[in-house]
Amino acid sequence: MTRLIKFLLLLFCSQLLLSGLLAETEEYFFNDDHVKLTNEIIEILEKHHFTKKKYLSIKTEALDSFLDRLDPSRSVFLEKEVNSFAANDLNAEINDQHASLEQAFKIFELYRSRYVERYQLQKSLLSEIETLDLRQNRKILKDRAESDRKETIEDLERLWEDLLINDVIQLNLSGNDLNETKNKLTKRIDNQFNFFERTKSEDVIDLYINSIALTYGPHTTYMSPKRTEDFDIDMSLSLEGIGALLSNDGLYTTISSLVPGGPAEKSNKLKPNDRIVGVAQETEDVITDVIGWRIDDVVQLIRGPKNTEVKLEVIPATSLDESQTKIITLTRNFIKLEDQAAQKRIINIKKSDSEYKLGVVELPAFYMDFDAYQRREYDFRSSSKDVKDLIRGMKNNDIDGLIIDLRNNGGGSLLEANALAHLFLGAGTKVQVKTSSGSIHGLGERRGFQFYDGPLAILVNRFSASASEILAGAIQDYERGLILGTDTFGKGTVQRVQALSSGQIKFTESKFYRVSGKSTQSKGISPDIYLPSPINTEEFGENKLPGALEYDSIAETRVRDFNRLNTSTSLLSSEHEIRVNDSFLFKHHKKLKAWRKTQQEEKYLVLDLEIRKAKKENTEAELLTMENDLRKKIGLNTFESYQAFLDREEIKEEPDIDEEILLEAANILSDFIKYSYKPVISMNKAG
Repeated sequence: MTRLIKFLLLLFCSQLLLSGLLAETEEYFFNDDHVKLTNEIIEILEKHHFTKKKYLSIKTEALDSFLDRLDPSRSVFLEKEVNSFAANDLNAEINDQHASLEQAFKIFELYRSRYVERYQLQKSLLSEIETLDLRQNRKILKDRAESDRKETIEDLERLWEDLLINDVIQLNLSGNDLNETKNKLTKRIDNQFNFFERTKSEDVIDLYINSIALTYGPHTTYMSPKRTEDFDIDMSLSLEGIGALLSNDGLYTTISSLVPGGPAEKSNKLKPNDRIVGVAQETEDVITDVIGWRIDDVVQLIRGPKNTEVKLEVIPATSLDESQTKIITLTRNFIKLEDQAAQKRIINIKKSDSEYKLGVVELPAFYMDFDAYQRREYDFRSSSKDVKDLIRGMKNNDIDGLIIDLRNNGGGSLLEANALAHLFLGAGTKVQVKTSSGSIHGLGERRGFQFYDGPLAILVNRFSASASEILAGAIQDYERGLILGTDTFGKGTVQRVQALSSGQIKFTESKFYRVSGKSTQSKGISPDIYLPSPINTEEFGENKLPGALEYDSIAETRVRDFNRLNTSTSLLSSEHEIRVNDSFLFKHHKKLKAWRKTQQEEKYLVLDLEIRKAKKENTEAELLTMENDLRKKIGLNTFESYQAFLDREEIKEEPDIDEEILLEAANILSDFIKYSYKPVISMNKAG
């Protein structure tokens, strides 16, 4: 029997099966309540969103967003179909949401039928996986988000086949034989199809409205009653479970952020932008493939009772190939306020002619016990109170300077950002807030004194955001201390949640501005002295989010100038550069970042298994060589194989780039004291 006849038979049987499945699925529809809800949301966004954009100005963009969210890989709709959608949208009345919703549902119905066609084709190919040609002279784009759409159905079918062949190659590179690959991929696409068939009309409404909402910015989101419940589950996951907030792009469930003090953050095994591809409970040997699953279903697998273990298979954010996965085990637990608490330590820096005792406060979040605060309890727990107590102890221990470590601090309470700034600045405005109405007001205290007036450095990185940027910006604008690290994240907006007739809408209502009038939005805070970073900072940040609000400025406000920096920063930078150039670890990470950037700039994946194997072996050998070169230079044992390198988490003698960065910050601060404080000023012992 020829392959064509087999395909036709399988297609016929699949159509019978699918027709039965689809017959049981509800028809997709919208009603007048959905039209009213959409108009309600548009009215709120036009009047109260910070940008005040009119719906007419974003109507075309909203349609593009709807299509991109349905078809992010541009593997479903043809170019002529998309052009037809756009023409129909332009011909509709400006704000006829009935017509727009009608088109949205027609688009979804086409997407649904195309989804079935792809499912049938890939199932037929998997049924004869042994006949697939894995040595083809073809290639596919790694990222199809900006690719051209296909012109014909035949082009689409070829793309679907290429995508499946790539999946087969990826699993083979991960160590699966053809039979294992067939079983895994069959189960995966069956699961994806089953999850897709659970799509309800409300899900389409949700997708359509959010396509409008997201054109106003990445932090503007509509949450239907169902999504509100899912959101509560996600938040519960952050406080009871592994301590991670998740997102989903339709294919992968991704780590959006880690909750300070949570199991994931404490383990140092998960990082933002890691992708979860499998989940298993502690009693299970087989990991469940969750590629293509709905986020609430993935959450349900990850959540579980306190002190139980969950295994996650993830593609690390730093992976160069999706076949490079690792399995990590985390113990679920509650996250308490004390788990996020600030911590202190002392670093001693020896110079040729002196020694400096430097205090370090590691602050993972701007936290406060809101319940106790609202009950007006005097002794409620907060980051500013904890930091004040830690500084008091270190002042009594005669520290010469202080570092506030805000690396990976994603923010938190605005009140706490102000309170912490008050410890170092005393009275005065700390941040300006501009509302959607155009009014501007400053936040700060009219009276007060500095609790700590000694040499100060704020250490930040690309994942320091929001409240962290407010504190760092105020310290910099007042010239009170040094800002060290990299450009920060750049989230300078404030969101508000408003109840709707159905669900709720979160939208950007205000924007932060520094006392200098500069916005923290998109640009973030630029340090006085840049420190090396193990990550490629160009890949992350607010400005990388679609629709992010732009940077702008307002009038500055008068503040006290401490004038602590003088002209010493150029001298500090030159001393810093000498140490960086002498550091084996810094030089290693600089070389590694450049190498990764070169690898990531390769746009295509060839559909030839042998070439891909050779490429993988070569990249693994290059990484292993770089790692072993470093370890030889710093006197550590080398790895015998790339697998041993991957399992390095269990090795205690790991070179710690984060610790090296902190040590360099301490060296800069000691130089700052040496060149700007002669003699070293004495600290107040009491507080």
